[in-house]
Amino acid sequence: MPDNGQSPIPQGLQFQHAEPLFSAAAPTGSGKSCVVCKQPIGGTYYHAQGQVVCPLCADRIQTGQQAAPSLSLARAALYGAGAGLAGCILYATVAIATGLEVGLIAIVVGYMVGKAIRHASHGLGGRPQQILAVALTYFSITTSYIPVFIYENVKHPPAVAQSGQIRARGDAASDSATSPPKRMSLSRAVLYLLALAAVAPFLSLGSGISGFISLFIIFIGLKQAWRMTGRPEVLVMGPYESAPAVP
Repeated sequence: MPDNGQSPIPQGLQFQHAEPLFSAAAPTGSGKSCVVCKQPIGGTYYHAQGQVVCPLCADRIQTGQQAAPSLSLARAALYGAGAGLAGCILYATVAIATGLEVGLIAIVVGYMVGKAIRHASHGLGGRPQQILAVALTYFSITTSYIPVFIYENVKHPPAVAQSGQIRARGDAASDSATSPPKRMSLSRAVLYLLALAAVAPFLSLGSGISGFISLFIIFIGLKQAWRMTGRPEVLVMGPYESAPAVP
């Protein structure tokens, strides 16, 4: 089964505009060919969105519209998470290197996640795959803010008044003498960072136009992931018998 990042539907068909159907009695067996594979039509043919297709291509179209096996969703989540992690690293690297959020990288991240989920779902798509792809793409992009934030704080530490710094150290020393310091557990810290990353794009709206640009960039990546993991609905009609060739 083909796996090209899209549903396994022949690429020779366009489904944006329906075209007039050929008559079932039309002499399609006389010089007519499948619009997808370009092979001559034999004794049987189908109509797909107004196009004449051979039985093999009609079967591929119908197969591409089947729902992915439910058991493949766990595999898709694993593959998608791996692609999302790679996308997070890529997005953070570009943001640190350029100091900018690049919309093209968001598209690449959406493509990576969508491609991985489509592959794990045996080339099929559906609403569960789309929701999974959108969620993983969103967190892939937003969690990339964490290493960028850490890098910026290490490179440009916030200025602290000398007196305030000394006072804080004195207070910390006196507190440590009376009670042991409290540390956040690793799992709690991870959950805190994920929650912060989830709302970070909306918190940036207070910064003005840059916040809206960030949300738009994320939307571009989500749209790419949603489109790649969808299951199109194409009307396939038939089979029809070809009329004999007219001498």
